[in-house]
Amino acid sequence: MKFANRLFVLLLLTIFFSSTAGIAEASNAVFSGSGWGHGVGFSQYGSRSMADNGWSVERIIEHYFPDTEIRDLKTLSSGSTILSEEKPLWIGLLQSQSGVSFIVEKGQVDLCFDKSNECPTKANAGEKWRFELTDNEKCYFSRLNDEGSYLPVTEEDECSGSLLLKDDGSSVVRLPRKGRTYDKGIFRFRMSPNSRKLHLSIQLNIEQYVKGIRELPDSWPGSSLEAQAIVSRTLGLYRLLDIGSSNTFTIERQNMCFCHLLDNDEEQAYGGLTSEQGHPFWQGRVGGTKGKVITWKGSIIWARYTPSSGGLTESNLASEGFFFPYLTSVDDHFSLRSNADNPFANWKKKISQSLIASIFGFSWLTNIEVVSNNESGSAADVLLSGIISGRPATIVTKGKTLRYKLDLHSPFFDVEVSQRFKDVGHSDPFSGEILGLSELGVTSGCTETTFCPSENVTREQMAAFIVRALKLKPLETPSDIFSDDDDSIFQTEIETLYSNGVTSGCTETTFCPSENVTREQMAAFIVRALTVAP
Repeated sequence: MKFANRLFVLLLLTIFFSSTAGIAEASNAVFSGSGWGHGVGFSQYGSRSMADNGWSVERIIEHYFPDTEIRDLKTLSSGSTILSEEKPLWIGLLQSQSGVSFIVEKGQVDLCFDKSNECPTKANAGEKWRFELTDNEKCYFSRLNDEGSYLPVTEEDECSGSLLLKDDGSSVVRLPRKGRTYDKGIFRFRMSPNSRKLHLSIQLNIEQYVKGIRELPDSWPGSSLEAQAIVSRTLGLYRLLDIGSSNTFTIERQNMCFCHLLDNDEEQAYGGLTSEQGHPFWQGRVGGTKGKVITWKGSIIWARYTPSSGGLTESNLASEGFFFPYLTSVDDHFSLRSNADNPFANWKKKISQSLIASIFGFSWLTNIEVVSNNESGSAADVLLSGIISGRPATIVTKGKTLRYKLDLHSPFFDVEVSQRFKDVGHSDPFSGEILGLSELGVTSGCTETTFCPSENVTREQMAAFIVRALKLKPLETPSDIFSDDDDSIFQTEIETLYSNGVTSGCTETTFCPSENVTREQMAAFIVRALTVAP
């Protein structure tokens, strides 16, 4: 007669019950890594360390963008038509609004309709206005009166309006929704072709844009700030040339924002006058690098940058899947030096296995393993193992995918998942099933730290497994029906099985709790239990 061992019983219980059990709380996976951001291109903390050690702007940029050169924008012919425009760059400030409020804090500004090329009124300091959308998809400017109501000041016109700021700083406008002020450029109100809602962008020249970039603190060394200014200017111009003139925005671009970059763009952020006032030293560094851009063979490059890496920057090929000769993996140990003062030189993050399991479709996740690395040392491929629909399963995902889904600080990481039981390793063929039933409370092992996977299962243990897995309740007041279970720690579970008709014992008066359960008995227990399960 063959007895059922613990592994076999737990495997069957997991297959039967995992679909109704839900995802239970599990222990944590511990991610250990280095760096902050995608890791591609110019390293901000690396440049800080380099500048502190006396590196020049040119040397820093050449290091992170190999075989490039810094040139004056005036010497470039590429995209000259767009670059010759007075204010070619549109930065998205607000999207999909039914109306946009603004306050004139200083001076006077013209309020215009672009289709008719008319500026019918002016807004003065201290006044609060709105550019509003009507039900018939027309727009008008309205002013807040003393009674707290907005009254139309202009006639309705097409929803293509402007607010003209004076570039000498004599006019200042605040956007309450952004909590920021602006003192240069042109506000552009446009309607999305699809949503029929309003977008607001600010139209600037490239130097005005770079002055409002919010990236590095003024306390950093001058050459690192100058390098950032050149990188930011180059990135803005690259996006401008890639997307083209505002007159040629695609429908997709018009629906998104009517802009080249969002002010909270994932590549770099723009904060207007509010940022400029908080970073006076940055203004000088921007001015000192005016017109300087990074080029490769005469063309403006995609100047990607990152706070830091794991010691080697990531190549764009590994990050985005396509190659740029100037976005390769280079030495970035500078970002890990003490003078970089990098808070993410080393980091750890704990994430519950149950959360990761739910994200990737597992009932229970038993292990996560980095199985290959990129040239930079970042995680290339990650293997996830566990139980899906009651069966052992594995999923291979990209390291960058895992990073984004789990909000890890960088793609430079490794991971460790603790074992629930010392005698059941991650590579054990039944580790998923054992973890699942442990997390469901069906078993706590034979000791606090071991499972005893090869031991046989007794009848009393089987009773406990089934009652806990199916959450069976007694159908009547328990009575001492069996004479041999009084000393069993599972007496309640044994009597619950009896009252539910799952077992009648090994005789009329005994249950034989300490005897090993046979495979045929186990089959009877499970089939009967499934018929009475709630």
